Amino acid sequence: MKRVIYLIIISLVVVTFFGCFYDKEELVYPTIGTNTCDTTAIKYSIDVTNILSNSCNICHGGNAAAGAGIKLDNYTGVKNMVNNGILLKSITHASGASPMPKAGAKLSDCNINKIRAWINRGAPQN
Repeated sequence: MKRVIYLIIISLVVVTFFGCFYDKEELVYPTIGTNTCDTTAIKYSIDVTNILSNSCNICHGGNAAAGAGIKLDNYTGVKNMVNNGILLKSITHASGASPMPKAGAKLSDCNINKIRAWINRGAPQN
């Protein structure tokens, strides 16, 4: 009987000891409550093309773009839409342009901010 009681006490001590953790959420989960959308080093070749490929190129890439006349699967086409202001107006659903993507939900705020940051840096072909 003493052996069972000692085993229970030792088990409780071990569970208590290994069950301890920080009770401050910011120490355990440092990204909670912070902006995780990094727009400091946006590159056309990585970030912008990835966003456009996943959201726009179904309708504005390859042969699909022939009807609309708007090609977003190459830098020249994207840069033309940046220069005339249509790209940013479309993805932010601002007046003066058709809200895009037409058949889908608006891009995430993070993706819009990435494209906006790239445009604000002169829309380089990097």
